[in-house]
Amino acid sequence: MREREQVRSRIEQALDAADFPEALAALGDIAPKKRLAPLFSALLASEPLRRWRAAVALGAAAAELAVEAPESARDLWRNLMWRLNEESGTIGWGIPEVMGEALARSPLLADAYHRILFGYVRELPGDSTFIDHEPLRRGVWWAIARLAEARPELVRQEALDVLYGALTDPDPTARGLACLALSRLGRPANPDIATRLTSLVGDLAELTLFADDRLRETTVGALAGAALASEGAV
Repeated sequence: MREREQVRSRIEQALDAADFPEALAALGDIAPKKRLAPLFSALLASEPLRRWRAAVALGAAAAELAVEAPESARDLWRNLMWRLNEESGTIGWGIPEVMGEALARSPLLADAYHRILFGYVRELPGDSTFIDHEPLRRGVWWAIARLAEARPELVRQEALDVLYGALTDPDPTARGLACLALSRLGRPANPDIATRLTSLVGDLAELTLFADDRLRETTVGALAGAALASEGAV
């Protein structure tokens, strides 16, 4: 079996493994660059959990690449941005999630590119990188929540305004993921954020959440309550 086929086979097995975190770690002997093409393909898998795992694995590969070859990691980031650009001719499914995982795992990438991530959900007059396709924008909200888990200080400093605005977004997934991000930043000291979260506690709109390598159903209200009960202060 050729090396490329062996790599693809190992990646497919890892994405379907019962213990995915362990299987992902075991892929560490494959150079990050060699993992990229199979994982990009897996972002379009028909099975939702496999797509999510592919995004996590691709973000992990990007973070490893940032350690081994920083300029190659920057090239990869530019490739991800291109895939979200309308001029690329693609929709970019899974790309925001890859970005979030990469930023969460790589201090180098996070410090350089976190503002770009926030720009995808910050609607500004004139030229903007705002993603106006709601289903794709959901991936950015997840990415921000993932970054809030790993680097809360970056989200506190740069993105409280977009999270506050998302709490009244018509899309329940956006509202719920904004609540999740805020819960990872700590109990809100800002009275406006606290008031808006309180107003959402009774929000029974449902969303599917990917966390801890599983998909589960939850509600906006449950996530808002968790944010109000979190430790620390925003």
